[in-house]
Amino acid sequence: MALHSYPLLTLLHLADSALPIGSTAHSYGLETLIHDTNLNAEQLDACFDSFLAESGTVEAVYCRHAYALGAPVADPLAGADAISWQAWREMNERLSARKPARESRQASATLGRRLLRLAISLEDDPTLRQALDAGDVTDLHHATVFGLLGGHWRLGEEATVLAFLQQMMAGLISACQRLMPLGQQRAQSILWALQPALAATARRSATARDEEPPMFTPLLELASMRHPTLPVRLFVS
Repeated sequence: MALHSYPLLTLLHLADSALPIGSTAHSYGLETLIHDTNLNAEQLDACFDSFLAESGTVEAVYCRHAYALGAPVADPLAGADAISWQAWREMNERLSARKPARESRQASATLGRRLLRLAISLEDDPTLRQALDAGDVTDLHHATVFGLLGGHWRLGEEATVLAFLQQMMAGLISACQRLMPLGQQRAQSILWALQPALAATARRSATARDEEPPMFTPLLELASMRHPTLPVRLFVS
């Protein structure tokens, strides 16, 4: 089992919004909402609070599950055999089922697979290669890959979940900057003000980890489904 000497630096690297995994190409339906004038800059704070309460909680729960799967034992000699790859596949399949919009589901899977491949390129590891191979028959989602990496590298469960949520929201805010009149200072103010909501989402995911938390985001899911029909698109999803 890998144990990093610099867990904070490793986590900061993984959570960097500039990580080259393609997150800047996806808006997860926000582009449609903005195009339809259903979302403006003044509504972003409330929108992101609601997003974290619903989708954010579900993503964080699966990030925690993956962290636990990636760090199942303290014995460093256990190696890759300590991880149940059947459980890894089933975990990702369950998260796929929680994403009814194909566009958002594929975006999450694209980011997850690219993140895992990037991690392997930075630090070749047989366990991570097995995780990638196990995804040949299913999607590998951003939340689960991020959690698996955090667990495998022993970066701390709570820190890993918070870093994932921070990266996810930074990506959405970055998308909004390209879709509406939202300046750098205002964007950073929104992300800064989300800190209590990010912490609350992490806490909810810790208490809901043994159940399937509810999620009700029909407006965003329908917007994601309608995204391919927009006359002009800046984002893939």
